[in-house]
Parts: sequence; structure tokens; C-alpha cells
Amino acid sequence: MTARALALAALAIGCGSSVPRERADGSWNDVTPAHVCGDGIVDPKEQCDDGNAQHGDGCSRICQIECAFGSVSGTCVTPVCGDGIAGPREACDDGNVTAGDGCSSDCLAIGRGWRCPIVGRRCVPICGDGMVVGPEECDDGNASAGDGCTDVCLVEPAGDRCGNGVIDGAEECDDGTGQADAGYGQCGADCRLGAFCGDGILNGVEQCDVGTRQNTGTFGDHGGCTPSCSWARFCGDGILDNAEGEQCDLVLNNGVDGSGCSIDCKINAI
Repeated sequence: MTARALALAALAIGCGSSVPRERADGSWNDVTPAHVCGDGIVDPKEQCDDGNAQHGDGCSRICQIECAFGSVSGTCVTPVCGDGIAGPREACDDGNVTAGDGCSSDCLAIGRGWRCPIVGRRCVPICGDGMVVGPEECDDGNASAGDGCTDVCLVEPAGDRCGNGVIDGAEECDDGTGQADAGYGQCGADCRLGAFCGDGILNGVEQCDVGTRQNTGTFGDHGGCTPSCSWARFCGDGILDNAEGEQCDLVLNNGVDGSGCSIDCKINAI
């Protein structure tokens, strides 16, 4: 260590500060670096630090462990293929681990010719893409009836019909009621779903909706949209989220001297 470094070290120790650190280029950092979320070091008050300040990867932007799928008694719920809840790496989850129904048995891929519009529900064949998959009897490359193949890809004349209470062909739903207008989350007279969370359209009581597989917001994601189409919670929103590690939340008073609540929603001694 050079004479200058020794002098700085002595001064730092005398003042109760950290010893200066030598940079890779041989220069010296005279200022103690601040604790920063995303530096890969789990500092005091951080529950995790994965080296970035991104959300949705298990460690939030404020370095708290994410409970992306809710929690039970403060314990994060582990995503499982077949539970009807789409995890961060799952392409789909139709509530089972059966192959050949549009969603792979490991929930990592959606089969060709299929789409999975609603997490936890069956995947649906894409009628009109020219591929015959699953319950489709035909697919002539269009979704028009009267040309030998119906608009739900059943051979005409089709014995099955929309409204019989059985999901046939490429029907998205069939509850047997045949109601004219499909309400939110309901089935219409054409056996197609009405508005739902994940269709990319703001409907009903939804706070947000950016589309299937895009509603992935988790705690700490400011402006993020969750799988339930509500805005993601975060430290500073005024809602106490104990399961996410918050001990307090005073909105703009977080981190203010004398408030007793730190900027990362932890209780400070006043």
C-alpha cells in the first residue's frame, strides 16, 4: 500500500469510515460506496440481490423476495405445472399435465395450431389456420361456415352445435345457454368467450390488461400489471404488504427523518 493510501486509511479509521478501496486501474476510491440494490451483494435490509434491478425473476427491484403467485402465512407459493397458475417460465398452464391438449406436459410450450387464452382453462384449437388439431374435424384455412367446414372446424353438416353444453371442435366454450351477448368471463351465443383478463382489453373491474402472457407484474414492479389484471403492489403505495417483507408503508413519508419508516418500507427507530 502506498504512503498516500496508508494516510487515507488512517484518516478513514480515525473518522469511523471504511478503508478506501483500490480500483482496477490502480486509482483509489476515497468515498465509501453506498449500498445499492442490484450490485449482487445482499446488504442490510435486502432479502436478496441477484445483480440486477429487474422484477419478475424472484428478486424485486427493491431487493425483496418476490411472491409472484401469492403467499400463505408469509411464505411464497411455488409455481407448479398443472396448478392452473402460469409461472414466469411457463408458456401455459391449463390445469393439467396431459400432453397433446395444446399445453405441453411441462407447461413450457403451446402446441402448433393451438392457443391458450385463459390461464387455468383448456387450450383451444385455432380454427382457420389449415392445421387439424385436437377436437377439430377439419380445417380448410378459414373460419367461415357453409363451405364444408364450419366456423368451429366441424365437418358440415355438423351434428354437433353451439349451445348443446358440450365443447366441440374449436369452440372456446359452450355452457348450453346460448345467450346472445357474452358478458365478462361468460360464453356467447357463438360459443366464443366474452371479455376476460388477458385479452389485452380493459374490461369490467380490471385495473389493467396488456394481454395474454404479458400480465406478469409482481411486487415492486411500478406500473406492472399482475396476472389478475390489477396494478402490482410496491413499497410506497400506502398498502402494507407483510408477505412481501414490508413492515410499514407511509407513501411519500417513507425515508423521511422522524417518520420511523425507511425508504424500503422497514421500521426505523425514531
